Amino acid sequence: MAERANMDGITAGALSRELHDHLTDSLVDRIAMTDRHTLVLHLYSQKEGRRALMLGANPSRPVFALIRGSGPSGLTTPPSFVMFLRKHLRRARLKEVSSPPGERIIHFLFHAIDELGDERKLKLIFECMPRTTNLIVVNEQNVILNALRHIDQSINRTREVLPAHPYSAPPKQNRRSVTDCLSMSHHELFAQAKQGDRVSHVAFRTITGFSPILGVEAAYRAELQPDRLFSLLSESERMRLADALKSICREIQDCSFAPAIYLTAPIESKENEQITAHVIPLTHLPYKKSFDYLTDALSEHNTYMYKRDAFLRLQISLTKRIGEHIKRTARKRELHADDVAEGKTAELDKLKGELILAYIYMIPGGAHKIVLDNYYEPVEKVLCELDPTLSPADNAARYFRRAKRNERRLTVASKLLERDLEELLWLDSLAVAVRRAESYDDLLAIDHEYSVKTACSPKTSRDTECPEDAGSPGKPASKSRRRGKTYAESRRKSNKGKAGEAPAPPRSFMSSDGFVIFAGRNNFQNESLLRQARKDDWWFHVRHMPGSHVIIATEGKDVPATTFTEAAGIAVWYSGAGRTGGPAEVDYCRVRDVKKPAGALPGRVIYSQYKTIYALPLDPAHLRQTPQP
Repeated sequence: MAERANMDGITAGALSRELHDHLTDSLVDRIAMTDRHTLVLHLYSQKEGRRALMLGANPSRPVFALIRGSGPSGLTTPPSFVMFLRKHLRRARLKEVSSPPGERIIHFLFHAIDELGDERKLKLIFECMPRTTNLIVVNEQNVILNALRHIDQSINRTREVLPAHPYSAPPKQNRRSVTDCLSMSHHELFAQAKQGDRVSHVAFRTITGFSPILGVEAAYRAELQPDRLFSLLSESERMRLADALKSICREIQDCSFAPAIYLTAPIESKENEQITAHVIPLTHLPYKKSFDYLTDALSEHNTYMYKRDAFLRLQISLTKRIGEHIKRTARKRELHADDVAEGKTAELDKLKGELILAYIYMIPGGAHKIVLDNYYEPVEKVLCELDPTLSPADNAARYFRRAKRNERRLTVASKLLERDLEELLWLDSLAVAVRRAESYDDLLAIDHEYSVKTACSPKTSRDTECPEDAGSPGKPASKSRRRGKTYAESRRKSNKGKAGEAPAPPRSFMSSDGFVIFAGRNNFQNESLLRQARKDDWWFHVRHMPGSHVIIATEGKDVPATTFTEAAGIAVWYSGAGRTGGPAEVDYCRVRDVKKPAGALPGRVIYSQYKTIYALPLDPAHLRQTPQP
């Protein structure tokens, strides 16, 4: 699993030197923000061409990227910070990029022209520390002109970041510098180590600019366990740890950098994940992707982390929304089940009313209850509870009224209960699809289906009617208002104006025998695949479980057994059967034998003339994916 590794002071220093070499004398062409955290400076130079410098000041994880070309477009309505930068930095030249030793701060010095035509120097300071990350503009007198995030005394009592206030750098770390480390003994290096500290913690807390991953690297080079207690180390082991730290510091001082992205598996593996990007060789991580420039490594890694974070955010959001929807529907199902159970007493109430009328001559006035013979079942007796304030005839009428009311309740509650069960099956299929999603496109397809389906779902309360019906004129009891909208009608209306918003196409793979295998990302695509398939194509689905519909495009040819096995394995892989379990039952038949019932929810089908096979889950990453249209 990829770790959330932020840029440390060593990487920031190497990055500032590289940016200075590549971007000096670049002209600021355009300024934009892609979101409320990310600033994009579009730079141009004759030597490097057009570059887009992205500085992400998100407090959860600051990011950096340098993109060749024009870069991403900005927000339609530019924020005030962008308007300020356009006023002061438009057509300015970048003259210097620097970084305080060991600090996660990068200074961009610009030479700009003010309103009077005089040259002025402005500095854009990128503080890329998590939680306190910021973008600050200061003048030659080190006075703050503006900042992306204003910080007053209510947030930080010791360091305010406000316009017209003097800029003060973040407090320095109480650690040894890289230069001092090379001339110190191990006793001096580790003089501040605390009782109970781990080896890796002592290593990275000793040197300015070190991150936890460099502490682990120092322990690995010293052949020590990172989690071992430092107090238990012998004198020779402490000397080895000091020598390992000095070797890293010597690489930093000599600029012996080797930019790379470190992975959990070999590059050619489709299951690898990125751990971190760093400028120092991390020998304790065996798999890496090397780069000539640190900017390229950081740009690719931050793009990967951005997509991964977006995937996780959407996955968590969908899981929460669908889970809450399942809870609400389950509560409705319980209420409707209780109504059905109560409604089923209508026949008994009707029987009691009939018996009271039949034996009315035997019932004394003021009785609370009476046991009567059931003339439909001679050996059975029926206990009838009575209201002593009513006559026997009125008690019979009361039972008939209750029977009629319960009959109506049974009719309505049965329909609602059936709808609840259908909705729970649909929500379960979405929940499984969210868990089985492999890409952001998969989640977008699920989100699209959930949004379309819930946009105008039938409501029981007038306050929660669809926007098309809310406040619409007409007769309150008109047929269109009484019957409500069918699913097909609500989907047609909710799809209006959504052209161009369709999610990614269905997954498609090439079997070992050269047949194309399709798998839907959501129920809409499952339905679409079924409509577009040929009648003689083969359809697969795991029995009695939510999951993707899988179709083999036969093109009129006979399908070998290997392709059948692979298609069944893909159906298990994208189902609720699990990816690490044993075999599951998979039903398969020709597409001509699969039908969708009228008015059924997306993905709900009935099929006949089918066969069943047991198949193990098959990771389709081992198959060749077909190019998407």
